[in-house]
Amino acid sequence: MFPVSMRTAKAIGELFRGVGGNLVTRSSALPMQLRQADMNLTAAEYMGFSLFVALLYGIVSTAASGLLEYRTTGGATLVTPAIGVVMFIVTFFFVSSFPRVFAIRVAKETEKDMLGAMRHLLIEVRSGVSLFHAMVGLTKGYGRVSVEFDAIVRDINSGMKEVDALNRAAERNTSIFFRRTVWQMVNSLRAGSDVSTTLESITDAFTKNQIIRIRQYGQELNPLTMLYMIFSVILPSLGITFLIVLSSISGLAIPPVVLPLIIVVLVVFQFFFIGYVKTRRPNVTV
Repeated sequence: MFPVSMRTAKAIGELFRGVGGNLVTRSSALPMQLRQADMNLTAAEYMGFSLFVALLYGIVSTAASGLLEYRTTGGATLVTPAIGVVMFIVTFFFVSSFPRVFAIRVAKETEKDMLGAMRHLLIEVRSGVSLFHAMVGLTKGYGRVSVEFDAIVRDINSGMKEVDALNRAAERNTSIFFRRTVWQMVNSLRAGSDVSTTLESITDAFTKNQIIRIRQYGQELNPLTMLYMIFSVILPSLGITFLIVLSSISGLAIPPVVLPLIIVVLVVFQFFFIGYVKTRRPNVTV
């Protein structure tokens, strides 16, 4: 998750825990986000780590910009410290948002294997296996879902009630589908109804939801494909043609930097476009 290990991040965070603790009150959701992101750091330690990274980037950017400005102009202006301050602020808020981003990533990884896990759980319960032993069977082979159910099993083995262990898992994971599944299981256990019936309805609903998400993704690809053709093929071709015609009519030469700049812009655009399409792709196992 970080360019440093979690142990190193924790050690750095402990050094700045005092300052980081004063910043935690401004982000009351941070402790929950750290648990959801599976980060073994307290809120004060993480804010201290964020502050350290921001200071490091601010100092490095200030030194680099100052050296560059000194070599080009022979002096220094207010631009150099301004760059350092901006880099410090941007880096701090960027690193501070990591727990929320990682929590969302954990939720997507959970949803990827949810359907297979629910089918496994349904088969086990229908065959007469108790819910606890059925959940034990999910602790391996289902990616992030196995991690969540392994934590549930460990909580139950430590003396916690099944309902409390399931509710704790629902708080820990931000996946709406995982939460709905766990909450319906909890309601079924509290009502004393047949868990297999609940699991069957959950599995059917989740299957239909994934089919709908696949269809929505296919519909989204049509305008995205048109957008890609316009900005990566049509506009560059017409733009270069227009520049060539304009230069032949007016007699003005095209600056040598124009064509390499167009290539760089196209590469950057395609990089971000592919990344955006990838993020929109649903994690399904239908």
